[in-house]
Amino acid sequence: MNLRLALVGISTTALLAAACSGSSSGGDDDNGGGGQGATGGTGGAASGGSAGGGAAANGGSGQPGGQGGTSQTTGGAPPTNGGSGNTAGSTSGAGKGGSATGGATSGSSGSGPAGASGSSPAGAAGLGSGGAGAAAGAAGAAGSTTGGDGLGNGVMTGMGRSMEQYETTEVGRNGVPYELITNGWGPGFQSHTVSWNGTSFIVEAMEGSRGSGGQPASYPSVFCGKYSVTQVPACGLPKAMDQITSLKTGWRWAANGNTGPYNAAYDIWLGTSTGFGMYLMVWLRDPPGEQPAGSKTMFTGITVANAPGVWDIWSGTVNNRPIINWVRQEGMDSSEIEFDVMDFIRDAQMRNLTITGTQVNAVAVGFEIWSGPITNLESKDFYVDVK
Repeated sequence: MNLRLALVGISTTALLAAACSGSSSGGDDDNGGGGQGATGGTGGAASGGSAGGGAAANGGSGQPGGQGGTSQTTGGAPPTNGGSGNTAGSTSGAGKGGSATGGATSGSSGSGPAGASGSSPAGAAGLGSGGAGAAAGAAGAAGSTTGGDGLGNGVMTGMGRSMEQYETTEVGRNGVPYELITNGWGPGFQSHTVSWNGTSFIVEAMEGSRGSGGQPASYPSVFCGKYSVTQVPACGLPKAMDQITSLKTGWRWAANGNTGPYNAAYDIWLGTSTGFGMYLMVWLRDPPGEQPAGSKTMFTGITVANAPGVWDIWSGTVNNRPIINWVRQEGMDSSEIEFDVMDFIRDAQMRNLTITGTQVNAVAVGFEIWSGPITNLESKDFYVDVK
């Protein structure tokens, strides 16, 4: 049976333990930046020019590309030559479309070298019937102002590497802050080396053993919200559930050959404005020989609305706090998922499972590792998008 570290009256070190699973006791499309498009027809490009246009806004350092034609009847006048656009930005973006109402022929593109992508906020999609302004420009990356822009599209900030048992550091993804904790909290922890770049991290090496009470040796993780350490990144959580329109999240990870006793799990904390209430966990890997806290319910082989996969539900308590676990069956690992946390909360309520609390305090992902050796276990990307 899984236990968990008490949340009240324990040391700061102990608080680093994640909501425990296994048999443990602890435990929108960021539009890429680009200049605003010209008012031209299909060939009218963003300020960076179309196919051969200059650099996008805040991106390349060259001169602006030529503006597309106004496309009133047969397309506007051809543009001037594009700028050189040599300095790279960080994310490409679609320009704003032209306002023409019937241009049959588009203005020609600028002749300068292709501009590098920009890092400014995205231009919207073309609005005029004369055609999208950036038809020949680069498409914007997905995402929203809160950083949830689809897996694989994150601009990461904050790099490091540590062998410390309890390293805590702020990292970022698309300008949104998160916290990373190396979190070697279990009694059987021996050593580890963890490196990170934004919300991605790698457990390069880890040694440890399962605790006598079934505790994992560590739970290296990254989170948004008010979690097990004092640092609370300004990522949009905590937030009252009745004020949340959606709480989308995505995670991609890679085993990289590791087959041992570790899970890959979300740890979601619910509570109130004054404290912690309960745990929700979503296991993407159920390791041989370990199990979630509590016991398996009658809900096996179930699906959750709008979420991929088939799940077994385990429920129980940890230190007198409720815990609900949605678990992929052993051997049915999922290396990638995107879902709305609110769909899992609604799923529990629909099944008359106890939900304690009025707000979502935190969303974390990581690996509960019962024993080593572990080599290059990788969390490739993670985001939370609160609306």
